[in-house]
Amino acid sequence: MERVKVGVVGAGGIFRGAHLLAYPNVNEARLTCLCDVSKETLKVSEKRMKELFLGRAKKAADEGNADLAERLREDAENVKTYSDLSEMLSKEDLDLVDICTPTKFHSPIAIEALNHGVNVMAEKPMARTYLECLEVVEAVENSKKLYQHNENWLYSPVYYNARKIIESGAIGELQLIFLAQAHGGPEWASWFWNPDIAGGGALLDNGVHAITGAWFLAGFDKKPTVVKAAEPYGICIRMKTRILQGMFKPFEVEDDAHIMIRFEDKEGRWCTAHVEGSWSHRDSIDTEVIGTNGIMRPVQKEGEMFLEVTDAAGGTREFKIKEANWVLSFEGEIRNMCNCVLNNTKPLCDENIGAETTAIVQSAYLSQKRGKKPVKLSEFKRYALKIREKEGKNAPDVLLRDLLKGIKTI
Repeated sequence: MERVKVGVVGAGGIFRGAHLLAYPNVNEARLTCLCDVSKETLKVSEKRMKELFLGRAKKAADEGNADLAERLREDAENVKTYSDLSEMLSKEDLDLVDICTPTKFHSPIAIEALNHGVNVMAEKPMARTYLECLEVVEAVENSKKLYQHNENWLYSPVYYNARKIIESGAIGELQLIFLAQAHGGPEWASWFWNPDIAGGGALLDNGVHAITGAWFLAGFDKKPTVVKAAEPYGICIRMKTRILQGMFKPFEVEDDAHIMIRFEDKEGRWCTAHVEGSWSHRDSIDTEVIGTNGIMRPVQKEGEMFLEVTDAAGGTREFKIKEANWVLSFEGEIRNMCNCVLNNTKPLCDENIGAETTAIVQSAYLSQKRGKKPVKLSEFKRYALKIREKEGKNAPDVLLRDLLKGIKTI
């Protein structure tokens, strides 16, 4: 079969922990080369890639799948490494670049690859700021290439099946979504806590999963129109110091965020999402999707996952979900993009979804700065474009710093 030649840029944590594990299972992808500014990271990742692929090759051979075994061995033996993106793009005939770097570098790498005539998929968030996202959108339009905003939740069996149940009408007209993405924080990497590199804290890093996930459940035909930092916590710093780089340090970015989003379609129908993005553990209610005549929630029973739908009379139906393997969702997003490239088809979760997701985040920051007052996305965009007009090339950094002024320790 025809395969998409992929070059990965950023061979660190998210690549080794998720993308790399998925690639051997995606027949449509040929992992051609790795690029990272750190030679040590490249060395470690190349070694792990070869060990993984050769181990899978042996398993395939033992199972009698000689073709797969040969393909995996060839991929392991032929992968190349680069410490310079421009050199990789000039020397390799790539179909697709997979961006797995820290957030600050998402937009410039995407733009360089697109301008070189290569399709792009990039880890969330799309960029540090909405203004940087607009630069990528412009590069996509000018290059006529494809861009995928990599949100792996869309390929999770839980969220994929939840969307199908909603579309079936099983819970009536969608009204309200409670969705949280929360854990104790990424103290293993200090860059997450540096706004100049990360662009924000838990909302931009963690909350974007729940934001795009909620939008997916609501339907991408609806558009985000209003955002509000939700009472009582809004967007704030809850845990005042963290062990970063081996010592207790204060930090500037939020470690907890609760926001509300209104999604509305052309006919005026709407639903609301309450999203938590937290590095200080979850304190919002459990995931629930509420319609006019039913409530859907994920439940686990005896180690198995179900989507439970409760009707108005208290009756329940259960939809069993096949294994919700975390890596499976990354496998799905990589396979989706490869097939989009092979068929020259625009991805469902494209550059516009990525840019609007970042606009939602930054609208929430503006809401927080204004005392948790609602902010229309159109209002935020005018606010951001006015800064771009005044500040020029410095506008993304000015916008970032301006919006983060509203984040306070509570």
